[in-house]
Amino acid sequence: MSAWCIIPARYDSSRLPGKALLPLAGKPMIQWVYEGAKRASTVEKVIIATDDDRIVAAAEGFGCQAVMTSPTQPSGTDRIAEALGDGRPDVVVNLQGDEPRIDPAAIDQLVGLFNGPNPPRMATLCHPLSPVEAEDPSKVKLVFDKDFNALYFSRAPIPHSRDNTPNEIYLHVGIYAYTPASLREFVSLPPGRLEKIEKLEQLRALENGIPIRVSITSYRSFGVDTQEDAERMEKLLSEKHVHL
Repeated sequence: MSAWCIIPARYDSSRLPGKALLPLAGKPMIQWVYEGAKRASTVEKVIIATDDDRIVAAAEGFGCQAVMTSPTQPSGTDRIAEALGDGRPDVVVNLQGDEPRIDPAAIDQLVGLFNGPNPPRMATLCHPLSPVEAEDPSKVKLVFDKDFNALYFSRAPIPHSRDNTPNEIYLHVGIYAYTPASLREFVSLPPGRLEKIEKLEQLRALENGIPIRVSITSYRSFGVDTQEDAERMEKLLSEKHVHL
């Protein structure tokens, strides 16, 4: 089975402009993401999909293939589909360009779902979440059925316990994998009603009958969206570098 990992990385960011090239512990952030993806044993090829010559130059400098995509793409998923072109891997992994501490094992876990007897069309990961954290709307929660197919994603704490009895709540870890056909179908669809309400792109798949397989992982994602995030990540990566 061949898996390509495509990392969408646009230059503009409303909260942290140019964050893909933000220096963290001696490397641009996008290089940390690339190196993490490259260590995944299931990944045959890593591609950075961008809209800026500066990111292309940086990627080529550390040895990663970069594809220039349209600056008008509405989302990272659309950018990935454009970068894929007519490529024919078995699986496409969508890894965000602001996850410099990505665990290669999480990528392998996700791709491994497509090796089973009932492979998914689309898949993602989740991680147990505390009830206190679940109240934060920036942390996306999900629920799934007995076969680990997603039922819903929400910014609200789901499922709600009417009797206040303890229950399992899962954080959505925003890394996806698709078959090429499912990726192309997804980006051909208009944004859905629930997607517009929650501002969660993955709901488009569920609204259009594209099932999303879920796997529980020990990996807890930490994206870099603000200067405070960057400062925390700088410390974490510097400590990791010392221990290597």
